[in-house]
Amino acid sequence: MSYKKYTDKTVLEATKERISYIFDEFENIIVSISGGKDSEVLCYLALQEARKRGRKIGIFFLDEEVVYKSTIEMVEYLMSMYPENTNRFWLQIPFNLTNSTSFADGQVNCWEQAKKPVWMHKRSEKNILRKTWSHETHIADKNKGFGFYDVMYNFEYSFENTAFLVGLRADESLNRYRTMVKRKGYKDIYWSTKRAGTNYSFYPLYDWGFHDVWKFIGENNLKYHKFYDFAYKKGKHINEIRVSSLTHEKSFKSIQDLPEFEFDTYEKLLKRIKGISFAQETAKDRKMFKVQKLPQNYKSWREYRDFLLATYPDESKKPIFEKRFAKHLDNEFVARQQCKQLVLNDYENNFAVKNTEDPITERIKYWKSVL
Repeated sequence: MSYKKYTDKTVLEATKERISYIFDEFENIIVSISGGKDSEVLCYLALQEARKRGRKIGIFFLDEEVVYKSTIEMVEYLMSMYPENTNRFWLQIPFNLTNSTSFADGQVNCWEQAKKPVWMHKRSEKNILRKTWSHETHIADKNKGFGFYDVMYNFEYSFENTAFLVGLRADESLNRYRTMVKRKGYKDIYWSTKRAGTNYSFYPLYDWGFHDVWKFIGENNLKYHKFYDFAYKKGKHINEIRVSSLTHEKSFKSIQDLPEFEFDTYEKLLKRIKGISFAQETAKDRKMFKVQKLPQNYKSWREYRDFLLATYPDESKKPIFEKRFAKHLDNEFVARQQCKQLVLNDYENNFAVKNTEDPITERIKYWKSVL
């Protein structure tokens, strides 16, 4: 059973106690940052505890290359805040990243040497430019190649008895809540999960709300990512304001506003990846990417899915979809979701298909049976 438990402590007081406990239990502590507001608050609080104890913590950022200029500025801001208390883990190593903006380039090969003249930003000798682990590199899916989560796994596995602090909050989404509670944590702490080897992830901000985060940033006069102000002035809903890669299937709609927000970044992206101008225009059409309306000249979602699959341009990724779809039910409800995966080039299955009978059809059957 899941329920809320209220205490006399503020979320800030409780979080400081959690971070202090982690420092008592672990010598090695690494904070993951993204350039966004939540990881910034967590990083700042961990640095304050490190300063109080005269210790160092690691600050980890996996540089996806195809990111906002403002993201790089924020990461540098946090990495440079207290250098005497910081071990810099800014990874700028080659890996594959999902690209939902183009079928011509189904993946972005971040930091690909052949694309060096059009890299989105420069690599720095201050950062980590090659793998940091000595063990054999683990790749979860050879078909997808060395990807984002493979980097994370191998990086984590190169450490022992280390606490990785992550700025996830339960109220952001049900998926994030599940991430925090799906595995048994450290000494049965419910805001932690077991990670690779002898390591654990901790989520000290798990019970913070949206307003708690911004209140803390304001009261401590912290800088924050410029995209938040831009998105707020544009009237975007708080659930739409995310700082992440520009090509990921869950965030690339931000390309719609990129020419207005960071025109220089947009120009670089045009040179770096094929199909960006098309993606920028079509990102305005929510129906296209939600796959809400069956295109004309198709009689069913199954027919449309078969067309998308037959004309899918990346032959190396097509078997991934074929193998996945073969396990699914053959109905219109499932086929529409499969179309969405194909339109978004979601070979990583981030938008997982609900493999069930159509809920509406089942409801109609039920009412017909009782009336």
